[in-house]
Amino acid sequence: MTVDFSRAGFHAIPGNTFREFEELIIFAGLNGLVISSSMDGNRTFLTGIKGRHNECLILFRHAYGKVTCRLGVGNLGADAHVGFLTHTTFKEAWRAEYGKQPDARVPDDPAFWTDLPFAATQLNELQGIVWRGGTLCIERITLEP
Repeated sequence: MTVDFSRAGFHAIPGNTFREFEELIIFAGLNGLVISSSMDGNRTFLTGIKGRHNECLILFRHAYGKVTCRLGVGNLGADAHVGFLTHTTFKEAWRAEYGKQPDARVPDDPAFWTDLPFAATQLNELQGIVWRGGTLCIERITLEP
């Protein structure tokens, strides 16, 4: 199952609130989140409203064995942290750190985007993702049993 933010029927998640969207429950931190798109209109994504100090918790309605996130990391504003959360404990099973790049890119640039996959070990399925820091963009999340 792929949850693509181009199908989002909302434009913003105010700070300290949440929104249900397909297989996801998205919690915004203090600064809130928005749905934005590239200038050419070919990409739609969830992103923060600040260059740094963004916080987002995305929970899945079910646990999954493999999760792949299509991320935009070309214009972070600050370092960003992405963690995959395990079922039942919600501890980070694995994390990735992305550093602020000296030359910012735009979402229309293919080099702006990367895939971040993680496959859980048996009986440690994934239940969510946490993101903190820079202005990360999440275009879609693919969930596999």
